[in-house]
Amino acid sequence: MTTATSLMRPASTQRRHRLLRRALVSVSVLVGALLVMGGTAQAALPPRGASFSFHDHHTAGKNWHVELKVDAKNPKRIATLVVYSQLCKSTVAKTGVPISDAGVIAASGGLKGYGRWQVNATFSAPTTLVGMMRVRRANCDTGVLSYPNAITGDGHTDHAHGSGGHDRGRKFPDFGSASIRERKQARGLHRRVLKRWTGITPAQARRRGFHRPRDAGPVVQYMFHVYNRRYQRDDRIFDAKRPESLMYWRRTDGGEPVLLGPMFRVPPGKRPSFAGPIPIYHHHTSKTGRVVNQMTHVWMVKGPKMAWANCLPVFHLQQYNPAFKWVPDTNRIAKPCPDPVSAP
Repeated sequence: MTTATSLMRPASTQRRHRLLRRALVSVSVLVGALLVMGGTAQAALPPRGASFSFHDHHTAGKNWHVELKVDAKNPKRIATLVVYSQLCKSTVAKTGVPISDAGVIAASGGLKGYGRWQVNATFSAPTTLVGMMRVRRANCDTGVLSYPNAITGDGHTDHAHGSGGHDRGRKFPDFGSASIRERKQARGLHRRVLKRWTGITPAQARRRGFHRPRDAGPVVQYMFHVYNRRYQRDDRIFDAKRPESLMYWRRTDGGEPVLLGPMFRVPPGKRPSFAGPIPIYHHHTSKTGRVVNQMTHVWMVKGPKMAWANCLPVFHLQQYNPAFKWVPDTNRIAKPCPDPVSAP
């Protein structure tokens, strides 16, 4: 029976809907297979507050990622789910996604332009997630993108980038709307950082009062931070001589770790006036969800714009220090920036 509503739709729109329904049926079949794969092990619920991330940021024009954070109080609910497809130019943020008693996530929804997105996954262990994603809109289809390997959550604290207000979703600094004074502040701090910190080894940093916390555990990731507790309590922000933290890259060839740049921390709450809109702040949260720090990186790169990026400027870091050799998908502390050609 032809309804009045369908008569009002253009033929092209009706055809899109038919194709989308067929695509979702085929996806559901594959999802069932994936969930069976995940269900061969005992189903489980994730730790409260744990975060998971799956991505491909190294395929030009087709970058994608799925990020999810388990609710801090309820292990049967996803507090935040983010789905991104560069190919289909789509970003979806969903809150309050349920996790079944069997540890299964099944989430989907519509997109502008008659599109659809879908994420299905199963926790086969508290820190192991198997699943897939797909985004389809207009003439774009990512196909089924699966993540069949064991992925471990990063514990009970959140490391959220560009997490609010002016900074939401930003990867690159806003020099365009900054005043002349604000631009000078940002460029000046970058110059002072390069002058003072280029080539500083972890041993030299220790002599300057930077240490890894005793409860940090072994250095199992390629990136690690060292902290100066005195600088964290001195109420001085954006002082190139006194950064609160330094980020290092542990080399695979056994050589000295490479300093990627300092990290400056500021009190939670009101945005500092320093450099105006240029810094992009991210934050840490406690187990209860309370924001405990705002912070921003200044990377060891040549240009000031990429120095203030809210992502890891892999290409520019390698240009500045050839000892830095990026190893894809080795950590979740910082995400690589988009391809250099698309960066400012």
